[in-house]
Amino acid sequence: MRLIVENRFALFGLVALAMVTMLGIAYVIRPVNAVLGASEPGTVRPDHSIRVCPAPHESADDADSSIRAFAPRVDRDDVGSLRAAPVPATGETDEDAEESAEPTDEATEASAPDDRTLGDELTEPGLLWDTDTGTETDPVALHAEGALASGLDAAQVTVSDDEVTEVRCLEPSIGTWFALPGGNDPDDVAVDSLTAHLANPEDSRATVSVDVFTLEGPSYSSESRGIALAAGESTELDLTELVQNTGAIGVHVRTSTGRVGAALLAEHSSGATDWVPPTTDPGVEHVIPGALGGEGTRRLYVAAPGDAPAEVRVHVVRPEDADQEDATGTAEDPLVLDVAPAASGWLTLETALDGQPGTVVVESDVPVVAGVLAEIQDSGGDVVETAYSAAVEPLAFPHDTTAVLANVPEDVETQLVLGAVDADVSMIATPIGADGTQGDAVKITVGAGTTRVFGTEDDAWERPPGTDPEDAYAVRLELLEESAGSVHAARVLRSGEALSVAPVHPAPVRVELPVVRDSMVGVVP
Repeated sequence: MRLIVENRFALFGLVALAMVTMLGIAYVIRPVNAVLGASEPGTVRPDHSIRVCPAPHESADDADSSIRAFAPRVDRDDVGSLRAAPVPATGETDEDAEESAEPTDEATEASAPDDRTLGDELTEPGLLWDTDTGTETDPVALHAEGALASGLDAAQVTVSDDEVTEVRCLEPSIGTWFALPGGNDPDDVAVDSLTAHLANPEDSRATVSVDVFTLEGPSYSSESRGIALAAGESTELDLTELVQNTGAIGVHVRTSTGRVGAALLAEHSSGATDWVPPTTDPGVEHVIPGALGGEGTRRLYVAAPGDAPAEVRVHVVRPEDADQEDATGTAEDPLVLDVAPAASGWLTLETALDGQPGTVVVESDVPVVAGVLAEIQDSGGDVVETAYSAAVEPLAFPHDTTAVLANVPEDVETQLVLGAVDADVSMIATPIGADGTQGDAVKITVGAGTTRVFGTEDDAWERPPGTDPEDAYAVRLELLEESAGSVHAARVLRSGEALSVAPVHPAPVRVELPVVRDSMVGVVP
């Protein structure tokens, strides 16, 4: 030992031997993969999910409104729970909530233990859950656990004599983006009022701010900053003042603490009212399905929230039988839009669409967000309806191969607008009744570089056998293995002149787990 201490070379050798020994042990117990200290990628079935649906924008006297949700059965022994409850407005005290939940004497025996619960609790996947929301004045939160949390999707549809609207029930998030017209446009393509519906369905406090990006730059007010929402509270924020002097806006609802479910309701200058679907987060490429054909204004809205200007290139994927001669807005000859930093912009799509439905592809040199507006005209040229669409993730392999139309309402025509940007796509659509009865699956093919509308009189699925014509049902979409690429989809609802468009999001049964590396922050998502 004395020799080792006195001999610096011997001490160095001892330290080196110890390090080699430690590294050898680490190598033996390392994760068995190509990258030292990194976990293997994998997937898991979600076992908990929350979805938030805003309160209907029309009263029960004028419209029928309902929320429907569906989660597929994967294994025979699948069980879980799906229940719903309102998210009351900010300022309602616990005593108020308890008083509103207390049943009357006449209804005590027949009422549920908790009158704040909507509909019946569902414990088995593969069935359609639904509840009437025509009298609701608060947002509704759906809480799913177990097998009912995987592959889940939910939507609220409101149908009146002159309107039909659909809003997808969203998971709470730390950030939600929208792109749409502002309140001032030379052609009157504008919104008269804009309201953000914010709900915190979780057990912790949330602090929310709303950023608006106009043609001239950011727009905000003291009311749109630091909005406090206690656990289980909701509120509405009027954004009309912030958008009155611009022709295009991007809206970012973000939280500094907690998560919220955000929905945006726009009243057009024509009087038509629609939910604006959220768009994908800022990126350099977006695909927007569901650009409608026909007469009327068609516009793309883009916001560049960063510090650099954006050069945006836009082309339209049209139907296979569309006339391509002298076509503009193609992949070879795209439309170009310049957007200032932290601002927004718009361009017209009428010439590029040429009256045909299409899928809009947006490419930019810096991250942007994007959305599309369609104005529907009557025979006299007056605007009678509006519809919004937004960028959405595609149905694609390996995990995002399925989607759900959870709410196919009665007496309303349903169509799919499918865009295959890069390669041929094959998928099947299976209608599913409220009791789980499956109808005949229908195969749908979309050629590479084309948009297809599915659901016309000669080309549609049939409702599940044994279901009443007055009953709603669900449809499950699934990519086939023979597909060579991905597909972007939007659902169109039509009732006379009334219509709505909603992008179709993937509803995967399994989600991918991120790769985790050995580090001081290895457990941080």
